[in-house]
Amino acid sequence: MSIDVLKPAPLAVERAKPDRETLARQDAARKFEAVLVQQLLSVMRQTAKSGGMGSSSGASGQYLSMFDEVIAERMAEGGGIGLSATLEQALGGGLQGASAPLVTTAFQPGTPIVTASSGGIAPPLPTLQGATARLAHAAYGMSASGDGKQWSKDGALSPADLASKLETPAAEGTARFNVLDAQGFKDEYKCNLFAFEAARRAGFEVPVIARPRGWGFPTPNTITNDAQDGALKGAWAEVVKPEQVKELGQKLERGELAVMLTGSGSDGRRGHMAVVERIHHVELDTDGSVKRIDFDGYEARVNGAEHLVRRSWNRYGAGEDEPLARNGFGRIELLALKPADNPETPEVLVSSEARASLKDFSSRSR
Repeated sequence: MSIDVLKPAPLAVERAKPDRETLARQDAARKFEAVLVQQLLSVMRQTAKSGGMGSSSGASGQYLSMFDEVIAERMAEGGGIGLSATLEQALGGGLQGASAPLVTTAFQPGTPIVTASSGGIAPPLPTLQGATARLAHAAYGMSASGDGKQWSKDGALSPADLASKLETPAAEGTARFNVLDAQGFKDEYKCNLFAFEAARRAGFEVPVIARPRGWGFPTPNTITNDAQDGALKGAWAEVVKPEQVKELGQKLERGELAVMLTGSGSDGRRGHMAVVERIHHVELDTDGSVKRIDFDGYEARVNGAEHLVRRSWNRYGAGEDEPLARNGFGRIELLALKPADNPETPEVLVSSEARASLKDFSSRSR
């Protein structure tokens, strides 16, 4: 899917051509899918009544076998039943250098979620592949659990909601990643906690900074400001460049990327973060920065975590006529996540040594 990109001046974008190995892998997957589809048609025909197109005797049977073969090949060439993409990943496609295996089946949740803020049933989710599915699957589960209410501004998180096992020695005890030190983050916005936890659960690298006690995820403003020079401390993700935006939608659809959105606040407003599932439209400023983006994805909003369709972020306007618009960002950045070498320990420490967690400090001070 090619996304609509509006920009003041045309950007030179050269579409990458698949190499021989990729083409061979795609061809093998397509042919294998055709064989399976042909076998499926044959089995279905055997269960049909004899006579007519269901007959398999003599010349009629030979003709039907050839007919099934042609139909199967045409189906595979036209996209088939979605199996070739899975087979291609199994043959070595997808993200390069990813030690964690990508999802090997298309992700299409069968149970709709009821979100805390919408009070209704979310629309059907698109079929997703690969890295995109991994991140969306994690965000979906977090949104559905507890109806997503624990991620609201007034909700309180439990250790199970932020389940990182990160621990480091400190002078006064042990520095932990523990929500108890922050009393469950109650009365706080949790968009960054939701987005980073989804990435952590999906096996992607996540940044962790030292807090007054223990470790924690950085704020949206911290991440957005860090990304302005095109690189992130700890290199836990890649900042998407203007010339890469045009093909970003296609890569998401093919499952080649997992993408996070972050924006810095302005005029006293807080920054925000989101998990991106699909991109519809991007408007770039004269310097190539994102001015507006329309996307599908997940956010932890004031009333809870939810799946949003055609959500709009922009750096201008009040947006009273756009109920799913978030306006007035200082800066907006797209970040392509990196698979962790070890999904069990995906945390990347991007600040100095943390002090002991409050629980350890208190027990040692008695």
